[in-house]
Amino acid sequence: MENATPDLKEKLEKLNQKKEDAFHRKQEISTKIAEKINQVNEYKKARNDLTRQVRELKVDRDKLNTEITAKIGEIKAAQPVKVEMPQVTGPKGERLRPGDLSRQIKALEQKIETVPMSFEAEQKTMKQIKVFKKQLDQFQGAYEHRGELSAKSKEIDALKKDANALHAKVTQMAKQSQEHHEKLITLSKDIEDLKVQEEALYQEFLAAKQEYMAMSGDMREVQAEQREKRAAERQEKDKQKKAKEAEDQKTLKQRAKEAEDKMTRGEKLTTEDLLAMQSLKD
Repeated sequence: MENATPDLKEKLEKLNQKKEDAFHRKQEISTKIAEKINQVNEYKKARNDLTRQVRELKVDRDKLNTEITAKIGEIKAAQPVKVEMPQVTGPKGERLRPGDLSRQIKALEQKIETVPMSFEAEQKTMKQIKVFKKQLDQFQGAYEHRGELSAKSKEIDALKKDANALHAKVTQMAKQSQEHHEKLITLSKDIEDLKVQEEALYQEFLAAKQEYMAMSGDMREVQAEQREKRAAERQEKDKQKKAKEAEDQKTLKQRAKEAEDKMTRGEKLTTEDLLAMQSLKD
């Protein structure tokens, strides 16, 4: 390249730089594409994992809702059975509670066992004990029914709490899954845009490379012409040199002959005549 014309050499260097710049920019774009593809794969995996978890949680949530519906049905079915609390009063008209009834029953049973009484009085006391026990059973039945309804209501509340927690988790995960999906869409669009840039830079690189190769061929032709020209100049110089040497030799021989003729005639020889005769001897 050092022998190329300055203009051609400069053009070739600029073209080579253009080619290399296009290639490096294309490689940078390719690296960005690879990085974004890795991000796409990561987001896709995260989104799919979240989608799978959401699907599984929805199954668990639906099971809880089905169980809640069943228990609500049980409560509705039990509600028509109205169990009223018995109204029990004592000798003085006071309202007796289950504890009061239990104490009354115990006191009457103890009275029968310890206090002498007539047959009629004992029968009357036994009848009273029986009435109190029946009333106590009514109390206990009412309490048990209310307790069952309360227990079922608590179970429903607990199930609703679990179902709501699952629903909140499902909502949160579904939101995260949607966010990952939106990022996938954005990244996919970025990748498509980068691929367009990558292709444009690749075409720019190919065009510069082809032009560089063509110009390199032109430069080689110029270099070949310059070499041929220099070779011809060298040959011409050698030819001229040899011609001069032959002419000088001819002149020298001519002078040497003239000097010999002078010497034969007995004439005085000059310094040039002596040098000419000496050169022929050498």
